[in-house]
Amino acid sequence: MRLTPSRIVYAFLSVIVFILVLQSLHTITNGYFHDTASSIPMEEIEQRMAQRLKQVAKTCVKYNIQPNSINIADYSIPHPPAPQYSVLYYLHPKKKAIYCPIYKAASTSMLHWLLTMKNIDAEFEMKKGINRQISQVARQHFPSIDYPAADVLMKESKKWMVVRHPFERILSAYRDKLENSTINRQDGTLHFYEKYGRKIVGKYRGKSPNEDIKIEPTFKEFVSYLIDTDLTLYADDHWIPYYLFCTPCLIDYDVIIQFETLQQDVQLLLNLLGEKSGGPPLKTSKTAGRRSKSELIKSYYNQLDSQTILKLYDKYKIDFELFGYSIDGYLSI
Repeated sequence: MRLTPSRIVYAFLSVIVFILVLQSLHTITNGYFHDTASSIPMEEIEQRMAQRLKQVAKTCVKYNIQPNSINIADYSIPHPPAPQYSVLYYLHPKKKAIYCPIYKAASTSMLHWLLTMKNIDAEFEMKKGINRQISQVARQHFPSIDYPAADVLMKESKKWMVVRHPFERILSAYRDKLENSTINRQDGTLHFYEKYGRKIVGKYRGKSPNEDIKIEPTFKEFVSYLIDTDLTLYADDHWIPYYLFCTPCLIDYDVIIQFETLQQDVQLLLNLLGEKSGGPPLKTSKTAGRRSKSELIKSYYNQLDSQTILKLYDKYKIDFELFGYSIDGYLSI
């Protein structure tokens, strides 16, 4: 549905709220919070982004994840031989931009923003179906494009993705999709219980739970599942490693936004896209405040011993190195 004047006003007000919230935003790095609201020169933001992209390139070379490699057997680690064109969202022809959604890393906000730029009322569209997701609405208006057309657009467009600390994303995925999934059925959580939760409980408790009881897996059981699963063969979009989904070693991204510098990175993206103002509406966490969120993370990760945390790190090691994250704060929880 096209935006009416009243909806345009609502969208404008949402952007204002987004900016105000960002000014008080606290995020977490390596288990600790940092305030990203301080204003810094655009030149400094650009330099930081250049270093970030340089770190990505350096890590790709280290693990021989190269777009020019032909023989898969030569790869140091398994990975897609080509970019995952089908998972991208292509904004064209007026504004040539490509977004790769990392789910549980501001994807909802970004997809809302894309729809707004196309003059689509996302909230109205989502109400057209039961448990209709923003990703479904966005895909309807931004159909996937395959090679070779996608490759042509790649060369003409500005490309971006968003990342956060891998362990923070894993916890967010568990809490949103598996914890209390049989009670809170919004956002299609029952699907995740049927597809993953039941099997995880069955594997780590010796038998499948009674269908009427529907026992969800604990966070420790979910982590054990991630450790024991070959994520290079299959992983849900909400916890698949970044390097396998958005393939930053195979796609030359112009901007890689990190939660820790969200406000500044979004401003840089707006500049590159030629947007004078606005930005994605921020979907804030239900748990607000520095102390409460820090304690929330601790309450889950202190269920894991150091050996388990190191094993989980090993599953996401490439992501940690690509984007400069560390597990130090988690080992000391």
